[in-house]
Amino acid sequence: MRKGPGDQTNITSILVLIAVFIIGSALWTFSGGDPHGKRVLVTRVVDGDTIYVGRGWRRTKVRLIGVDTPETVHPEKPIEFYGPEASAFTRLRLKGKWVHLEFEPSEEYDRYGRMLAYVFSRDGALFNAELIQEGYARIYAASPFRYKREFRSYEREAKEKRLGIWSSLDETLPVPYEQVPDEVYGEIICNRRSKIYHLPDQVSYDLIKEENRIYFDTEEAAIAAGCRKAKR
Repeated sequence: MRKGPGDQTNITSILVLIAVFIIGSALWTFSGGDPHGKRVLVTRVVDGDTIYVGRGWRRTKVRLIGVDTPETVHPEKPIEFYGPEASAFTRLRLKGKWVHLEFEPSEEYDRYGRMLAYVFSRDGALFNAELIQEGYARIYAASPFRYKREFRSYEREAKEKRLGIWSSLDETLPVPYEQVPDEVYGEIICNRRSKIYHLPDQVSYDLIKEENRIYFDTEEAAIAAGCRKAKR
């Protein structure tokens, strides 16, 4: 049976739609896509807690929320104890893998412009938590985050088992990788030199050097330790 002009038009329209879909998908894939989408590819691992994700040529730098691994690439700091092992673990588990990112609604980027995210592998495991559970990272609690309580628990278990960064009690290890009291991981930061403490919403909160920081969970604890509150 001979096809009429209307049939040819319908076929042409369908082919055009298919072509548009294919081209659109290709452009999305090779333009980098959207890191807020369901899946992104880990294209590079900077160190234990920092990665690049994306599709094609576009890349987004991501800092893992709630964790801090020892330094390996800091321009002003030496390679720290267990840093290479943490980087190798992240590279093995994530590089070249598809992951899903989740975010804290209150803070999506840090002051360096890095996207802050939780990284979930395809099997649903939270990689941020794995770093702490296996002793490759300590909890980073400068800002509140939803898994803080769980991460604290994982860190205590890793310390008790002497895993990774907790495997050495060498007093020469730089803070915060030496064995320290739990209160060091609170959200209030006191400058050990000036004895002035800062709350997360105050001006100089992020400006205190890491080696001068003392962390507290409450203002009362900071005051009891001899610290006084910053004026702004």
